[in-house]
Amino acid sequence: MTNTDKNNGLVGFSTRSYPRFGRSKYDNENPPTTVVKSPYFWWYKFLQLNSDYQQTIKANGSGKLADIYADLGDLSAVDFKSWWNEKKYYFAEPQAKYRMLIANSAADLAPFNSNEVINLVVPLMWTQRSLKKKFSSLVLKQVEKSKRGVSVEASKAKYRISGKWNIDALQNAYKVYVIRNTLVDGKKLAFADVAIKASLDIAKDLELGKKTNFTSDARKVATIVAMRHYKRAEEFIKNAPTRSFPYAL
Repeated sequence: MTNTDKNNGLVGFSTRSYPRFGRSKYDNENPPTTVVKSPYFWWYKFLQLNSDYQQTIKANGSGKLADIYADLGDLSAVDFKSWWNEKKYYFAEPQAKYRMLIANSAADLAPFNSNEVINLVVPLMWTQRSLKKKFSSLVLKQVEKSKRGVSVEASKAKYRISGKWNIDALQNAYKVYVIRNTLVDGKKLAFADVAIKASLDIAKDLELGKKTNFTSDARKVATIVAMRHYKRAEEFIKNAPTRSFPYAL
């Protein structure tokens, strides 16, 4: 769950779902799945919708969210890839204190009885097979597979992912919020029509603006679901200009 940083070190994140851009030309209007499936992408998108942050941008960094702006900058003036490449270090875990190396002096040794690192004596006259077997029994058994890397709960990033997030929930909330607040002929769409336009599963058998005796109940259900997504979007927007997302800590 790492990628190379500007100092040729490694940047680690608390989730494997950090943005990956690949080698193709980046299209900000149609980002690849490996970007859309990242909670960091939706953090950026919801932060763009926050009115207080918009005002701070207009004020060139002054105002209510000046401290967040000082880190995350003007999101309206840059595409996500450019912004992420510049700002990802704020979302990354602190650099590890230790790296694997051959100790050549006492200064290279780690503290004894540490929970983070061990010192290992390796007999070079052993066969590779014997070394691998012993390494597995001495070292690998101490590294629980379920705890490799940094968990969301244990994250020490300056801006950290929090809680049990769901990409579909983030994406649907964003779509519903944007569609609901986009005027059509000077009016907001009804929530049932918002659900249809947002392609929510609950509205897949409904037609935009069409009401019949057979679809009235289905539209009511679609309305309830769309409103639920909208309220969730408001929560995400509120939490976006903080140091935890999608939920406040």
